[in-house]
Amino acid sequence: MKGLKKIDAVMHRVDNLEESARFYEEVMGLKVGWTDPENAMIGLLFPGNDTELVLHMDTDLPNPNVSFQVESVEEFISGYKAKGYNIVVEPFDIRCGKCAILADPSGNSVEIMDLTKFDGKPRYDK
Repeated sequence: MKGLKKIDAVMHRVDNLEESARFYEEVMGLKVGWTDPENAMIGLLFPGNDTELVLHMDTDLPNPNVSFQVESVEEFISGYKAKGYNIVVEPFDIRCGKCAILADPSGNSVEIMDLTKFDGKPRYDK
């Protein structure tokens, strides 16, 4: 059996599907890849790959917290605040760079982090 290859999709339960999709497109820079009106879901794609953020309204589905990588937390936060959004947890140092916690319109945590201490490249122990 082969090990895990990548994160395929992250699911967030939201209160308002259309408002949340607009937020992730206009503020977070994702692009709608598909919609499923029957199941009240929208799949958004990350730039440059096929990883999906799936927004849904099903209270029976789990609602995990996930860390999203950005080029620079400080630069991202600056633009985020300029659009009128508040930071839940201001940037703080982590092993590889900086981290901060934001929130989407439904109150879901959006954790962002960068690799600024590693010159933008991941480093692994082995």
